[in-house]
Amino acid sequence: MTENRALDVVYDWLLKRNLSEALNAMEGYLASYSGPSDADRLYSIKADFHLMSDYWKRGFRDPQLPVLYDSLLHRLYVIYANAALSYSIKHSTYLTAVNDRLSLATHDWTVQVLKEALEAYVADGAMLALEPEHTQAEKKKALHQRHHQLIADWFDRLWLSAIWRDSQASAMEEILLSPTIDSNDQQVLTSAVMLATLNHFDIVKFKVLLTVYRQSTDTAVRQRALVGWVLALQDDIFLSLYGEERKELEELLADKAVCQELVQLQHQIILCINAEKDNQTIQQEIMPDLLKNNGFRVTRNGIEEVEDHSLDDILHPDAEERRMEQVEESFLRMQEMQKQGSDIYFGGFSQMKRYDFFREICNWFVPFYPDHPGIADVASKLKNNAFMKSLMQAGPFCHSDKYSFLLAFNQVINHIPKNLWEMMERGEASVSEVMPEDSQSDAYIRRIYLQDLYRFFRLYPYRSEFSRPFEDCQYLFMAKKVFSRTHIEAYFNDMAAFLIKQKRLHEAGMVLENCGEARCDFRHYMMCGYLLQHRYYDFGPEKDALYCYQQALALEPENEKAQQGYARALFDQERYQEALEAYDKLLTIQPEKKHYLLNRAVCLTNLGRYADALKDLYRLNFESADDKNVNRVLAWTLTCDGKYEQAEKIYAQLLTGRSLPEDLLNNGYCLWLGGHVDEAADCFHRYLKETREPKTFIIENELALLREKGITEPEMQMMLYML
Repeated sequence: MTENRALDVVYDWLLKRNLSEALNAMEGYLASYSGPSDADRLYSIKADFHLMSDYWKRGFRDPQLPVLYDSLLHRLYVIYANAALSYSIKHSTYLTAVNDRLSLATHDWTVQVLKEALEAYVADGAMLALEPEHTQAEKKKALHQRHHQLIADWFDRLWLSAIWRDSQASAMEEILLSPTIDSNDQQVLTSAVMLATLNHFDIVKFKVLLTVYRQSTDTAVRQRALVGWVLALQDDIFLSLYGEERKELEELLADKAVCQELVQLQHQIILCINAEKDNQTIQQEIMPDLLKNNGFRVTRNGIEEVEDHSLDDILHPDAEERRMEQVEESFLRMQEMQKQGSDIYFGGFSQMKRYDFFREICNWFVPFYPDHPGIADVASKLKNNAFMKSLMQAGPFCHSDKYSFLLAFNQVINHIPKNLWEMMERGEASVSEVMPEDSQSDAYIRRIYLQDLYRFFRLYPYRSEFSRPFEDCQYLFMAKKVFSRTHIEAYFNDMAAFLIKQKRLHEAGMVLENCGEARCDFRHYMMCGYLLQHRYYDFGPEKDALYCYQQALALEPENEKAQQGYARALFDQERYQEALEAYDKLLTIQPEKKHYLLNRAVCLTNLGRYADALKDLYRLNFESADDKNVNRVLAWTLTCDGKYEQAEKIYAQLLTGRSLPEDLLNNGYCLWLGGHVDEAADCFHRYLKETREPKTFIIENELALLREKGITEPEMQMMLYML
């Protein structure tokens, strides 16, 4: 989206509710960019503000003062938002082209005329059934062509519209809720309202979406309205300027069914934005197995057929059965991904969005129907094809993918073998394996719409002109402050657990941070501790991992996982004596657990109690001679204890296989302290090359140990000189 720094300043002052500074900033902008009508409206606000201030200075106490102040802020926001839209249009060739086309259109742009045209379309469609067959097809085609152009024009008109008045909102609500208007039209117009509200937040359009969600009896329209108001809800401006509207939202969230629907929506959005990752999994893990076991292979030149397995069948008679099992496993894995909500078709269909059909923005949002002028010709060729009819009516694809499929199919339709074509016409080619379980459910309809939206915001050529709700965590509405301290907060911990399972750890932290104190239960503190301990999220200086595990233990004192996290948090803060005591307590629960024994030994080493540490380490090394973690701790403890030759032997073993950079570093210290300066410098060189750490890290990392072992400052400086 095109932005302007001067308008950003106005917005910032509005967020701070500083009307006087916002007025000054807006006046400065209008002096350079806008026309007299905006200046007149701004002057009117300034005059009212001056009058309000004058009354206040005289000592009048008006109980309506907060309401009046809010009203002035709202009026100024309208000027700001309209100015931002106007600036975007003037500085974008795409928006200018759309706006110019609309200005040349011959429509009557009143909403009442639109309502009459939409109702007439339904009536004319019904009357077509009475037409003779020889004229019906042409009249039907002309009707749909005119209607599509009307919808496409109104779609552009709506998403590029300025801030609405209440009268416009009421008229549009009437259209979106009317039972006499086609559902497809209502869905498309709802999407247009969403796009407009996403680009420049409009509380009036937002309330229209909210009203349609609450009142519509059409599932598809209702779900589009739900997705629309949720994605369009802007935390900062909503909380700063629209306190009364927030109360309405809180009332809505008091409904348990609404909260559950929002939880499902958040789940679905997360799965939707995993589309590219899921596609990578399919391309790299599932498809190669399917092709390999079906006699194909993926090469740089595409998919190639391989020689038959006749010799392999002779040498390994059970190989064919194993191949079939692997094919079935791969297919079932893909089915399971789809069942869990993954968008498994994104990768394939994303390559089919380059047709001219998708240059028209409206087409990304039109529910699939075979009379759409863009695909009507190919649809008519397939009207007697039972397989294609079944696939288009109930196939598990989003609407834009169905359009893509038909457009691509049209290019190969004349090359399909006759016998295969006949099978498809008879419906013998089954699609039952990929059919969704319940294509009429709210969840399924919502998921399909989200997939359409995701494709638009990822693939539309001019997507940069729109606010993108699937980027920068904008999609994570449960992390928005407007939802905090509402009834949906009861689901935040469950959502955080889901996000952790999806490996979206930063997002999990954002949701947990949005929890109020009342929701901070044992599981909440355990998840916060985990995220902090692994540095996935920062909750601020007052809430570190140790604090979280302490709170968890206060709620469940005997919980082993909490005790383990607490011990590790103490260790990370270098509070080794307390960590040692915590590990001693854990060892009373599981005396032989290697992890606890090893961490206890590290605590003892860091406390300088090498002999005590070595007792446990020798035993662990005897029991698990090949355990590299045990050997690492043992080698370092021996180094600290001055037993360099024994330590060097262990480091030599560690560095022969798959080693860690720290093995090189610690071996370097061991060699240096043992008097092998050249070899130590070589280890440090290799470590620095692998990690790109500054060479001063070598000294700073173990400065206390080096001093303890008698390494002087000149020696340290000479080592740095060698490095």
